[in-house]
Amino acid sequence: MRFFQRYGNAVLACVLLLAAAKAQADELLAGWQPARLIGARERVVHANETGRNYRIQVAAIGQPPANGYPVLYVLDGDGLFPLAALLAQGMHMRAAEHQASAMLVVGIGYDNGGLLDLSARAEDFTPASASYAQTGDRLSQRFGGAEAFSRFLTGSLREAIAGEFPVNRQQQSLFGHSYGGLFALHQLLTAPRDFRNYLISSPSIWWNQRRVMQDFPGFAQRLAQGSNSIVVRITAGEYEQKLAPHLPANPAREAMLQQRQMVDAAAEVANRLQTEAGAEAVVAYQLYPGQTHGTVAVHALLDGIRWLFTQCAAAPDCR
Repeated sequence: MRFFQRYGNAVLACVLLLAAAKAQADELLAGWQPARLIGARERVVHANETGRNYRIQVAAIGQPPANGYPVLYVLDGDGLFPLAALLAQGMHMRAAEHQASAMLVVGIGYDNGGLLDLSARAEDFTPASASYAQTGDRLSQRFGGAEAFSRFLTGSLREAIAGEFPVNRQQQSLFGHSYGGLFALHQLLTAPRDFRNYLISSPSIWWNQRRVMQDFPGFAQRLAQGSNSIVVRITAGEYEQKLAPHLPANPAREAMLQQRQMVDAAAEVANRLQTEAGAEAVVAYQLYPGQTHGTVAVHALLDGIRWLFTQCAAAPDCR
């Protein structure tokens, strides 16, 4: 009898301990809040140019130089702004090692609570076209809003940022990946002097039967209208044109990758840009071994920000 009594007391003690632990866990969980990104701020703005709301995130890294902050605009900011801000902050903490200087990082995202707004970015980041019957995009329905988005980006948004932060208008940079890279390439070809530096990651050149290639005529003349050379960095990942070896056979996806030719197209565009731009631009191309479309943006951002710091260190108007 005493054995069963002692056993029952032990079970009761365990139950009470578990109940107390659960109560404490519930109390801790009840106090959780959405995570904050240290050193950053955000607001939602409405763009009359597109009729859309955007989530704008900003991180001012370091003290503003005499000529104001160089500015890096990051498309798809919901997913990529935290990474860009962290990389820039991390390098700035050891500035001498990375030739790092002050920078204002601006993320442009969407007010939908997700990492991507597929339909919104498909419209904002693609150029107007005569037809959208063969875009190659099976998920989105609306396209061709790049001009309106460009007016927002280089107009009202840029002025709003300049109204709140001391910025260097001669040192404005743009980063875009995938459709964002397509937009950055379109912006470069049609209005090359709107930015000093272009970081173009895995551009979706394949979109709408390579529509963006129609923007090349007149590029050299538009570029020649400025006095300073611009810098263009185009990147791609090895497994954006073929299946990664660890993946099972997938003939449909492999056919799509081969059709889009993202690696070959990126290299082709980089070569053509350098040929047509001549001394007016510094163009670099890099292929990242072992990287897929989902991972290569991390490398493109890391090396791109490092590249910007190096360029800034060599430019008298960047300090």
